Formats: sequence, C-alpha cells, structure tokens
Amino acid sequence: MGGIILAIEEFLIGRRNEFIEKEVAKEIKDKEQKYEKLIESFKDKELINDKVALEKKKLEEAALKAKKKAQPVADEKYDVKTWLRKVSTQAKPNIVTHPAKFTNPKIDTASSIIYHGEQHNDGYVRTGNVKLSVNVDVSGNSATNTIIFELYSLLGITLQDNKKVINYFEEDVKELVKYMSDMGIKYKDFKDKCLNVFYGMNSEQSTHEMVRQVYFPVNTPLADYHLLSAVTASMLMFEVKNRIDGFNRRVNGQNIRNLKKNNQFHGEGFDEIPNLTEIWFGYSSNEDASRFTKMGNVSLLNVRNQKAYLIPSIPPQIQQRQVRLPSQNFFKNSLNPKRFKDDFQPLDKLIRSDLNNIHIREGIRNCLKYLIDRVLQRAFAVRAFGVGWSQTEHYQNLPRAQRIWLDDAYLEQRQQEEEWLEEIVLAFANWILDSYELLFKQTCKQLSDYELREVKRYVELAVSDDQEFFK
Repeated sequence: MGGIILAIEEFLIGRRNEFIEKEVAKEIKDKEQKYEKLIESFKDKELINDKVALEKKKLEEAALKAKKKAQPVADEKYDVKTWLRKVSTQAKPNIVTHPAKFTNPKIDTASSIIYHGEQHNDGYVRTGNVKLSVNVDVSGNSATNTIIFELYSLLGITLQDNKKVINYFEEDVKELVKYMSDMGIKYKDFKDKCLNVFYGMNSEQSTHEMVRQVYFPVNTPLADYHLLSAVTASMLMFEVKNRIDGFNRRVNGQNIRNLKKNNQFHGEGFDEIPNLTEIWFGYSSNEDASRFTKMGNVSLLNVRNQKAYLIPSIPPQIQQRQVRLPSQNFFKNSLNPKRFKDDFQPLDKLIRSDLNNIHIREGIRNCLKYLIDRVLQRAFAVRAFGVGWSQTEHYQNLPRAQRIWLDDAYLEQRQQEEEWLEEIVLAFANWILDSYELLFKQTCKQLSDYELREVKRYVELAVSDDQEFFK
C-alpha cells in the first residue's frame, strides 16, 4: 500500500484513538477527581490504605467500561469509507485564521480570512511570530466544523518525500485517484473541496457593519479613505489560554500548587500569571444547554476551549528610585541636607554649648561619625545599583574621583590608587560644614572664626578615621 493511502488510514486511526481517550476522560472525570482528593489527603504515601486501593479499582473499571462504550462509536465515526464520504457530502470550506464572528456571532457575510503571517524576531505576539499548537480555526453556521478541521489537519501532513497530502491531490496521483474511485467518491469534486478547505476560496473581500472598523483618510484618485476591519486571531487567543492552563501541572497525582500550600519543595516549581480575567463563550450544560450549543456558530476553537483569558494590558507601575544617582556631584545630587536635619540637631546643641571639655569634644566627634555613617549608607546604595552605571552618557560630568568611589566598575582603581580618596574626604568634610551652616543659619552666625575652624578640624579628623570604609 502506497505512502499516501497509508497516511490517510493512519491519520484516521489516530483520530479514533483520540476520540476514545476524550470520551473516557469525560466519563470518569468525577471519579478521577474523587480519587485524587483521596490521595492528597494522605501526606504519607506509605499509609495509603485499602480504601484508596478500592477507589483506584473503581476508577480503572469505570475507564474500561467507558472505553467499551466509546469503541463502536469511534469505529463507525472514523471508518475510512464513512469518513471520506462524510467529507465529500457535508464538509464546507470554513477554514479561517481570523474569524469575524468573534466580534459578533451574528456576522454572516464577512470574508473568510486565512493568514499565517511571516516570522520576525521583533518581540511581538502576532500572527506568524508564535509557535502554534493549532494553526487554523473553523467558523460558520456549520454542524461539521470538526470534520473540516480534521480534513485540514490531514491535508497538512508531510510525508517521507517532503510533500504534503494536499500536494498529492494537486498532482492527481494515480494511486489516490483510484483509491477514491474504489470508495465510490467522485475524485474531482473531492479534490476541489480539499483545495478550497486548505487554501481558502477566491472571493471578493467584504466586511460587515458589526466588525470593528477604523477609517483612514487617503488622497488617491480611486478613494477618499481606507477601511481597516479589525478581526481576532482566535488561534493566538487560545494558544495563550492553553499555555496558561499548562502551568496547572500535576505531580504524583496532585496539583503542583498544592506542594506550595503544603510547604513541600519541587525542583521545577511552577509558573502563574496573576490578575487574569476569564471570558466565557457560552453556558454549561447545567445552566442552559440550548444556548451552549449555539457556540458552534462562532468557531471550532471557541467550542473546544469555552473560555479565554484577558491578560492585563496596562502601563507598568514605575517605582520611585530610592537612591538618586548623581549626574554631576554625589554630595549635591544624592544628599539633600534637609533629610539629615534630625541627625545635625545633636551636633548643633553640642556646638552651641558654653562648655568646652573632653566630653563635649567627644560628643561632637561621635555626632560627626554618625553623620558619616549615614552618608556612607547612601554611597553603598549607589554602588549596589549596578556595575558600570556611571559609564552611560547621562553621567559623563561626574568627577572621576566620585566614579571610582561609587561605581564598582572602577574597583581596581579604588583599591590601588589614593588620590581619589583625598578628593572625596575633602568634599565630604565641606558637605558637612555647608549643610550645618545651611540648616542652622542663625546659630552659625554666632560662632567665631576660631570655633568654626575647630568644627572643621573635628570633621576632617572624623572623616580621616573612617577612610577605610570609603573603599
């Protein structure tokens, strides 16, 4: 038997097996959930008792019963002759990638669009850029959406000679023509249907008043405006939904999220996307079965998935940077004296004291050391921002000494050179004195030149004592 015939029959065998698996899963869903909950209630797997074994046996028996029930239905549905004849008589070329009915199910005259796009690594989620598990959708007022989708899947299969099944119809391969004739199927009609399903039908493009539309004014001899009709790429929408659902993995019979809830470790962990909005496309059979079945008028993927997710599309929240990076001078750009006023208060009290003894002098030195420590914390926070931050164009006016001090990109110079340290110490001492004079203008005016020189000497001494911390 030739490769093309074998491909058709193997495809239908695969569809038959998938149909049985889905029917079995549907039949045993409640029993499976009951069994899983029972398993989860036993944290110590060695204590699993006969009750669990009994439930497992019931589950296996239910699965076997469901399979026996689904087998004859699947055998009839995917019998080669039956399936091909059904395609020949019932299949309608409703294959689309952007069904207009997603805007409104009442839309019935808009053109069917098949567009796969071209792949570009530009970072956008759009047609052509996403590796899709399902490449097309089926839309229209048709009860045979599933069989059309199956036909499209069959026609897209690539055989060993690197030809797709559709290519065999295009080339009118004798073996395929004879095979169809033996099945009692008119080959030419079947071929035309395959071509229309796979490539779409050539027809004049048309939109609909219910489709979202944007008008662009243009200045051409033929028209005054250009009309853009915006339609939904349903494959992208449901690809997102299925990938998010894929986060909901199971490990040893339980949802992986339960491991976190039970404070258990798992090497792979799990992903999740918060703040999702679910949009449903119908009603469950328990609520309104008649309304649920009308979902078929939108698209095949709509019925299969029943819902989609809307991911938040809002501007990112930009948090205010806690540390301001200096563009010209650390002591001016990153240190606001007013924020240090409470730290200068004890120093001001000691300086204005009429006493001049060892305790006052020691108190002044301790206040200065505390101020130095507070400023160094800011400097270390700037360093922690990242290696090489000062090398961008915005920070080119920052003095070299401050770059060495604040950017770990200059770590080697910081450890081996000494000139930068002298410049920083001097600038640090001047900032303390300038800030004190700014914050306490009234009292500073009452200080004599001698007292001011003494304060400066204490500052320089305190800064010099802490030079190792600057590195």
